[in-house]
Amino acid sequence: MTKRDPDELMTPSDAARILGLSPDSVRALSDSGRLATLRTVSGRRLFRRADVERLANERADVKKKRT
Repeated sequence: MTKRDPDELMTPSDAARILGLSPDSVRALSDSGRLATLRTVSGRRLFRRADVERLANERADVKKKRT
């Protein structure tokens, strides 16, 4: 397994695939402050892989606790 760069930047679509959500839901998480966002000069949102994976792990832990 290849080690991924935690500072790799991801688009909302890339983050959505990892989180199992829609890109719109990822944007909503960003708007609410649950997922840190970087903005390009043109206003596009980008997410650090480490932040996306942290949120994915948190979501998995919550699911485990519910079952």
